[in-house]
Amino acid sequence: MSKSMQEISVTSRAYPTVGIILLGGISDKDRRIPRHTSAGFAYTGLDDEIFVETRLFSSSMEAGYINGDRVDLSGSRSPFKLINRYRGLIARNNSLEEDKVRLSFESRNVGVLSGSSDGAAAAIGKCVEGLCRQPMEWNKFENELRMISESVGRSVYGGLTITREAELPYTEKLLDADSFRDYVIVGCRFNTQRKPSDRIHENVVKSPEYGKRVENTRKKGEKLQKLAEENDVKGIFELAMSDTDEYHRLIESVGVHVITPEMRTFIERVKEMRSGAWMSYIVTGGSNVFVPVEKKNYKMVMEEALKYDSDPVPLKVAKGANLTRG
Repeated sequence: MSKSMQEISVTSRAYPTVGIILLGGISDKDRRIPRHTSAGFAYTGLDDEIFVETRLFSSSMEAGYINGDRVDLSGSRSPFKLINRYRGLIARNNSLEEDKVRLSFESRNVGVLSGSSDGAAAAIGKCVEGLCRQPMEWNKFENELRMISESVGRSVYGGLTITREAELPYTEKLLDADSFRDYVIVGCRFNTQRKPSDRIHENVVKSPEYGKRVENTRKKGEKLQKLAEENDVKGIFELAMSDTDEYHRLIESVGVHVITPEMRTFIERVKEMRSGAWMSYIVTGGSNVFVPVEKKNYKMVMEEALKYDSDPVPLKVAKGANLTRG
């Protein structure tokens, strides 16, 4: 087999994410640049059993597979729009003939509740960096990866992160995953269809209150940084709960209803339970109510969630994306 036909391959693992300061509003459907400050954390299961794993490899043709199913390569968010920008560099840095090299990927989502596109984008990014055989300038590269997911930085860095508002937004880690070791986030899944994120992004900017929302996220970002410096985990999740309430009032005012009556009833129960044990709640754009709680009390939350026709899963804050092979 000639050198140009030898396979090169890397595999990466990244983790899905949940918002803390929720994002609503992006520049356009292609670049997907956030319009305001946002924040979030990466998550996995208590035994690290929830993740996105991706393999990127050379082949004779382009093909992409997600959970075994071949995907359309032509969409505006196709990973190949990003991958092929680096095909030449990958070929040169692996001593391959550029005109003969094609790249394919295989990706699988394992146990993901919500936020899989963040993990998928981060995993692709780590694979591209791995095959380029040189470090990326992640402040710039992150903005290329946004075409796959606007909040990819959360999954890239893991732990608690903030994505700062700028002409080219950038993400910084505020706390490592280990800072949350005494807490569990119970992901309570409800049987309802997820609202497309683009519907939220398109509608929320039409609100007369959107300018106020942008300003509020700046202030919350400053507060979040102070809470992180003080390692105030409860304060961080209290801020997330407050932001959930503000965010959903805003998107509901422009006709996007994510929280169903069943989810709302459970949230009211969580509020009642807060009088006996500390906990909070987060609802992003999906069909889950996330309940951060001290680890010693998480089974109580899971037992209660079952009474509300929910499927609870215990989660923890996860580390950043990394290469596992290659």
